[in-house]
Amino acid sequence: MYVKEISLSDFRNLGRQSVSLSEHVNLFYGENAQGKTNLLESVFLLSCPKGFRQGKDRDYIAFGKESAKVRLNYVAFGREQQIELSLFSDARKSITLNGIPIRRSSELAAQFCTVLFVPGHLNLVKGGPEERRLFLDTAISQLRPKYQRALADYGRVISQKNMLLKRGAADRSLLEVWNQRLIELGSYLTLQRGSYVRKLSAAAAEHHRRLSRGEELRCEYRWFPGLPGGEGITDLSVVREVFASALKQAAEQEFERGMCLVGPHRDDLELLIDGRSARLFGSQGQQRSVALSLKLGECELVEQTVGESPVLLLDDVMSELDRSRQQYIRSNLKKRQVLITSCARAHALKTAAAFSVEKGKVIRLFAKGEENR
Repeated sequence: MYVKEISLSDFRNLGRQSVSLSEHVNLFYGENAQGKTNLLESVFLLSCPKGFRQGKDRDYIAFGKESAKVRLNYVAFGREQQIELSLFSDARKSITLNGIPIRRSSELAAQFCTVLFVPGHLNLVKGGPEERRLFLDTAISQLRPKYQRALADYGRVISQKNMLLKRGAADRSLLEVWNQRLIELGSYLTLQRGSYVRKLSAAAAEHHRRLSRGEELRCEYRWFPGLPGGEGITDLSVVREVFASALKQAAEQEFERGMCLVGPHRDDLELLIDGRSARLFGSQGQQRSVALSLKLGECELVEQTVGESPVLLLDDVMSELDRSRQQYIRSNLKKRQVLITSCARAHALKTAAAFSVEKGKVIRLFAKGEENR
């Protein structure tokens, strides 16, 4: 799939404009704080319900404006399609797919897919478990609408249970109702994460092997509570049984601490290089190779699941990588549309379409196939 045109209206600092894209590589360059990342986020928002920066929907609306709009004309599954997102200052929003209103953003799953790589993702390996959980949740939510809904419901149940626990003398029968809901939702999330990680491990390992000239990368899903090595993660009944048992064992400790201590909100993605923890023992170069391999593996899983290549969004990551890793990224750009932001025009390929971004204005300089002047 690829985006033909982005139309914007008062989205952050981008004003009102339309940008026609090459179906191959598109480079957006300019000084910091000019709007390059805003442009990528406008595309990402239509594949993922939340932007990749913290904030609320109204933060996307230009200062002093009442609404913002993003429309993408894109090609997928053999035909041209259109997604439009409208955001309003009173917290309302609307989404349409080919002119038909979408009630939930999860209905867009697998309709338009992106894979985002930002400098922060280079910390996927050495960062905390919450960063790796977010990586998994974002990737899976694009592919499975049920997962996105279950994840949102699970978050609400955790909040309700924590409120009861913090009261100290919570009604045990009411708490059991929430625990049953936690088991139902949490077991589904665990099963889906486990399945995704097994596929990701195979896809990412091949990229890492090429990047590192032979090192073996393995991804393992550490579910909490879990059986050693992730045993039983393919069987929903086993996951439910282990989950329920762990909740009973942790009941008194949860009351003492006033918070839920069991469930997928405590899980982690273990990344191993030649059997050793990449987080604890990997060099900075090895950790960056792992992060890059995970993102390229994510691209492959979208292609396997959806049957279309995702749009790859690279937000100022080329300058963070050494020459060999930059070259490896370039070698993987040919079969999909790519949007790259950079402060330097030097990162453009000779066949890329290049755009200057200054004070929110995007100006196309040359198209694919033209000379890089």
